[in-house]
Amino acid sequence: MMKRCAYGLFLTLVFLVVVPSLLWAQLDLDYQLRSQEQLGSWKEGVKPKPVSGLNVELLSVLADYQELVSSGTFPNAVKLQFYLDDEHAVYLTVRELDYRTYYWLDRVEPARAWEKGFQNVFAWPTDPVLQQLTPKLDLYELGALVRLDADSTSSIERVAPAVLYHKDAPSKIDGYFFTLKTGEDARLMATITREATGQEVETQTFRRKRAGRPFTIHWDAKEAEPGLYKLDISGFSLSTNQTLSQEIHFYHQPIVIP
Repeated sequence: MMKRCAYGLFLTLVFLVVVPSLLWAQLDLDYQLRSQEQLGSWKEGVKPKPVSGLNVELLSVLADYQELVSSGTFPNAVKLQFYLDDEHAVYLTVRELDYRTYYWLDRVEPARAWEKGFQNVFAWPTDPVLQQLTPKLDLYELGALVRLDADSTSSIERVAPAVLYHKDAPSKIDGYFFTLKTGEDARLMATITREATGQEVETQTFRRKRAGRPFTIHWDAKEAEPGLYKLDISGFSLSTNQTLSQEIHFYHQPIVIP
């Protein structure tokens, strides 16, 4: 009898210690305000999947650059760097490209104000959230979207392509990844135009893109001149024949000078 009581007391103590610890760990991963004096402040954590009313939604615009990361590990910090052609209000979001853990980061207030040029860098530690997520994420399962002058989704977007890395940024940008998704199965065409001349520099056709599944348009920009460009997405729903469209304006600056 005494042994059973002692065992029951032991289980109770374990429950009182372990369960609050697990609950606290989960609460610490919840989407919330985080800050460090030298980095600024931001909101980060696990939050419900957002609902989009757009027929084509822009998820991420990244430079074609992937830094080597050791298999099975996550870097201690992540950095985003981007170019501004002028003064702009900046709204930065980092998210999973394909939802598994519902990771989200936004509401960034940098320690140093954003300014014209390529010296805009936001870095944040990964131990509080990214390293704790289950299932584990790889660095390049993340996407980033740097919106300019408007904080909300729109059928016309103005963005700054970002470089995602953990240690060394590239010296030159040779291309971009635009990641989007549609609300319905769709047939699409993507056209990139240099705004100064109206010259089409890239055209891609997609016979079928599945609803709700992220897809990526790659642009090889090795031969492209610096300047403003526009990516037009046009097409139609395969089930309703409804017209689909998205317009993305961005500045191509190939030389990365911090």
